[in-house]
Amino acid sequence: MTSKSSGSAAPRRSRQRVQERADRTRELVINAAIECIREEGFAAASTRHIIERAGVSTGVVQYHFGDRDGLLTAVIDHAISTLVTSVNDLADKVAGIKNIDDRMTALADAAWETFLNPASMTAMEILIATRSLRSTLDIEQLVDLQPGLERIAELIGAPSPHARAIADLLWAAPVGLMVGQMVTTVPLPTEPQRQAMAQLMADHLHRSRTRRRIE
Repeated sequence: MTSKSSGSAAPRRSRQRVQERADRTRELVINAAIECIREEGFAAASTRHIIERAGVSTGVVQYHFGDRDGLLTAVIDHAISTLVTSVNDLADKVAGIKNIDDRMTALADAAWETFLNPASMTAMEILIATRSLRSTLDIEQLVDLQPGLERIAELIGAPSPHARAIADLLWAAPVGLMVGQMVTTVPLPTEPQRQAMAQLMADHLHRSRTRRRIE
């Protein structure tokens, strides 16, 4: 009985190790692609440059991704998946902060960190540069963003009619900064905009609470 159990467990452990190695290799190549595109630009980030940076062979990229478009699609999927997780976690993390000004500052900080990171910026650059890959977007992943965005709207001041619009601005503002950074070699300031967004949300929430007390 014990020998049969041990015998069946060994292949499972072996398959698990193989899968873990495959996952690490995929992650290594995706991260190398992100670094290449961020440093060299989309057009210059060839498959050869990516595999050299990752330290793998062309066959590895072909096995895991098929071709360059498959790799770029994997980068987009990785960025969107990370974004969905971050947005949904964001609402949970900020909800426990009682002070309005502190909560809105934390919300703006987290939004800037979530959208202005290398993976998000790389995915945006790929989507802007390659119209054909836009059709590969996983709509279900984007739909998964909605619960997090709805909760953020509540934190900003629902049932105010402007709460959802301000929640949309919370992600649209850093995305706009992201696009602006792509068309210039000079680093754009992001701190004043982040502070202004935090103040805008705090002011809105204070006014919403004042109106509710008056009513």
